[in-house]
Amino acid sequence: MLFLPTQFGKHFWPNFSFVYGLRLDYLSPTVYLTDIFIVLIFLFFFPKLLFLIKTINKKYLVAFGLFLLCALVGIMGSKNPLAGFYGIIKFLECSFLVVFVVDNFKKFNQRILFFSFLIGIVFESLLAFFQYFNQGSVGGIFYFFGERAFNAQTPGIANASINGQLFLRPYATFSHPNVLAGFLVIAMLYLFLLFKNKQRIYLLTGIFLGTISLLLTLSRTAIFLWIISIAILFGISFVKKYKNRFSNRRFIVSATLALILIVSSYFVFQNSFLLQRFSLTKLSDESLVQREQLINQSFLMIKKNPVFGVGINNFFNNLSFSNTQLEITLIQPVHNIFLLILSETGLTGFIFFAYLFYKMMCSIIYSFSEKEGKYLLLLVLTVIFLGFFDHYFLTIQQGQIMLSLILGTAFAYKKS
Repeated sequence: MLFLPTQFGKHFWPNFSFVYGLRLDYLSPTVYLTDIFIVLIFLFFFPKLLFLIKTINKKYLVAFGLFLLCALVGIMGSKNPLAGFYGIIKFLECSFLVVFVVDNFKKFNQRILFFSFLIGIVFESLLAFFQYFNQGSVGGIFYFFGERAFNAQTPGIANASINGQLFLRPYATFSHPNVLAGFLVIAMLYLFLLFKNKQRIYLLTGIFLGTISLLLTLSRTAIFLWIISIAILFGISFVKKYKNRFSNRRFIVSATLALILIVSSYFVFQNSFLLQRFSLTKLSDESLVQREQLINQSFLMIKKNPVFGVGINNFFNNLSFSNTQLEITLIQPVHNIFLLILSETGLTGFIFFAYLFYKMMCSIIYSFSEKEGKYLLLLVLTVIFLGFFDHYFLTIQQGQIMLSLILGTAFAYKKS
């Protein structure tokens, strides 16, 4: 968990990683530091894995096997089969990680897990602060943690334009500010999940630093999600604490004061760059136009290949734009994991993943009487909500590990 944020690794560039003559990180076979750890865990855990496979409910093995079979059928008929086989390898790696987390999460030292997430938040937040005020990467030893060299003028870098002024959005050690934002939300929710009473000062430190760096990423979906999550957690805590002790009048007074605070905060901070980031958003913004075009492309792929899809990792090879100037900037996945699953694996893959999320939700609801239930539910809803607006849970190493971790954690809390 401690090394989850790093993207330090060795990239390879075989022919299948090139699309329209451009090499794509998404298709580049890469050996990350986290891959090495996962392989070592696999070797150590292999005997236990064989035992789990023998004891697991056979219907789950059949569903898993059918998905792999259908995915292979889609890959064999795809434009870039080798990229598809690489995708299958990554899927198997993540599947093992889910199984390992399911079997071991509740056995892990919860204190160590808590501080692993806390260290990750503190490290990434401080690095994000330095990058923001430096308007560029820090360099030096941070390269070996996954930081890449960039500044506000680097082509393709994520800047935010507010009132004509460009702000560099910090990356920390992630591939994009949105991925950093997603990590911060998920890591802070894990702090709540693993929190013990004696760790209150550490919890508050992590939440404070994580929230400030989250705001600096200017990731609208993640910031909105975090505000909603905090409101839900505060509301649950408030009702639980005062449900038998406050009158209707007291509730009305509290609600009125909260409303006044929210409205006052808006007028005080209405000229801040953060609120302008939300208020100045237009449907004509280039990023939103590109996302719409990618969504339209995914619908075309789904229509042409509804059963098996175009093949895992083959979304890029099936993009078709009339304007050649758009091809370079639009060779990227659709920013929606559910449309991406439908596009690349068709209905067969979508049904498998829908069933997976259904079982995960059932597992959480089953444990909802426990204090962990609300945090687990928020973690799953975080994946679903962010997944509607981005693709990194399926397309990059850090996102895949985050998704695997959440899946494994949710199933780990299922009561026997």
